[in-house]
Amino acid sequence: MADNIKKGSVNNTGQNRKKNYKRTSEEHLRQPRQPKKVERGDNIIYVSSKTNIKANLERCQKLINNKEDEIIIHCLGAAIQRGILLALQICENNITFKIHTNTLTTELIDDLEPVIDDADYEIQKRYNSALRIRVFNTNPLDKQK
Repeated sequence: MADNIKKGSVNNTGQNRKKNYKRTSEEHLRQPRQPKKVERGDNIIYVSSKTNIKANLERCQKLINNKEDEIIIHCLGAAIQRGILLALQICENNITFKIHTNTLTTELIDDLEPVIDDADYEIQKRYNSALRIRVFNTNPLDKQK
């Protein structure tokens, strides 16, 4: 019966659950946690599938106008395509910038919340692909602040 339950469906009592809950079995609902942000800073940009590409591009251009030599773009899973597009648009608009990429695997943690009284709270670990894109200035004349 668990195979017939669709993502974001209604539970057995007919009550609607939050949008990001997903039914994993008859006993649990999966609530994904936010992924860890490994780096922090003004020049670090995290791209998701919900962020506006134009807003990210404007943010990057503002950093470049403020003489930032390097921008780090992190993207995860389905947002990798958006991150690559953002990096390529930065390089297209600024010809002295180059790209260096690293692929990684990120551990994601989900909370399994019980639907029935007999089940316990559990934690599920899974892995997803991630990409770290370093966009940096290669012009030595621009590096003088």
